[in-house]
Amino acid sequence: MKMFLSRQFIVFFIHTLPSALVYHKKLFCFCLCYHEGMKKDLLKAMDQLGFSFLLPIQEKTIPLLLNGKDLLIQAPTGAGKTLCYLVPAINAVDKNEMHTKVLIMTPTRELALQVSDTANKLVSLTGNHVVTLIGGLDIGKQINALKHRPQILIGTPGRIKDLLNQKQLDLSQVSFVVFDEADQIQSTGQGEDVKYIQSFLPVHQTVALSATITEYTKALFPGKYEEVLSEEGINQNISSYYVETQERKKTLKKLLTFLPIESCIVFTNYKNDANVIADWLKEMKIRAAAFSSFFDEPQRIAILRDFKQGKIRVLVATDAAARGLDISGVSHIIHYDIPTDIETWIHRSGRTAHQGNTGTSIALLREDNEVAQYIKIHSKPLVYQKTQNDLSKKLEKKAEKKTDTMTLFIHAGRKDKVRPKDIIGALCTKMDFSMIGTLEIQDTYSTVIILKNDPELAKSLRHLSIKGKQRRIDLH
Repeated sequence: MKMFLSRQFIVFFIHTLPSALVYHKKLFCFCLCYHEGMKKDLLKAMDQLGFSFLLPIQEKTIPLLLNGKDLLIQAPTGAGKTLCYLVPAINAVDKNEMHTKVLIMTPTRELALQVSDTANKLVSLTGNHVVTLIGGLDIGKQINALKHRPQILIGTPGRIKDLLNQKQLDLSQVSFVVFDEADQIQSTGQGEDVKYIQSFLPVHQTVALSATITEYTKALFPGKYEEVLSEEGINQNISSYYVETQERKKTLKKLLTFLPIESCIVFTNYKNDANVIADWLKEMKIRAAAFSSFFDEPQRIAILRDFKQGKIRVLVATDAAARGLDISGVSHIIHYDIPTDIETWIHRSGRTAHQGNTGTSIALLREDNEVAQYIKIHSKPLVYQKTQNDLSKKLEKKAEKKTDTMTLFIHAGRKDKVRPKDIIGALCTKMDFSMIGTLEIQDTYSTVIILKNDPELAKSLRHLSIKGKQRRIDLH
């Protein structure tokens, strides 16, 4: 017999338990989600990925969104806002649905890719299909992916608008719409694109998320909505400091040499400066790279991958990297240039201290303007003991937690006249149909998620016969 308890009782019960009995609040997370009708496969994926407890903003918002509320969520960068909407969005979509039900819009390509990465990990057991739509990458492949009727779309307004104009996108069945970093969608000049996209949408549940709330973010809601606000504008796990200096390069070198930095983002206002500083750091044998609009999308993706893996220790970035990047383990932020407004300082600083971790933000001040004065009021002068640090070595990071699945990369696609039923039929000679997850066919290759991580099974599939011909299959 199922037992339904009120959320208030669950919270009270958890807090009365001895701390030793509450393993990372895992019991609280399970009870809360179960009470709200969470899918078991989604809960299992969350557990395998290490999402074993809810952060404060998630605890507040997930139940409200599961109950169909329209929400405007304001919380510090790095507070865990992405999971706030992905969990209820994925939970609401049936894997057999043949229409797009969820549309998630972000202001930058990098943020769209990161949201997609998290979403694909969460749907690995639920069987939902996610497609990413961004500029700078092959639009033909994205159009092909849309033919597989994805339930969840994640992208930038510009590319979504382009595909609507080409009549390659059907949004008529969308029921859940997300505007992530909503204030930046407007400030980056994409507000009109969003208006155009909204004209294609039926009545839907809306969630807008931002580190700051503006009149634009409020106007995204057609009717009534609830606000969930944080008490502070900047993550309280971030220690903010400043250094008054007229010799910023000398100060930067000193900071990188003597602070206990694991990985660091150095912010500049101009992309040319980012390139120059990164090259200078490389001359000192520091593992550094520039990150700005100077590079095309595939290059930026590769740079971020190397930074996440610890191959790059110092990322010298413009504000192209200031929004939405969710990179764990960034220990320090250094503002080489002071931004032109306070909000940008907050967002830059928010690149550290993600998911409950702590971090340090340091501003190099050489003038005394309004932003510098604000930073002084909300920061402390930096005083540190010299501890020799070596940023020439690769940072050894713990492997990311993965779900118990594997992805097959099949060297055959549309141009080989391979159809979904051909691949599924071949796979069913080696496994039960229930083990086959999301299938996607591109022009020259196909990918399939298998809902079991079995090296022996993967080995037996290396030269599977599909449509009367042996096809090379790799683990992707």
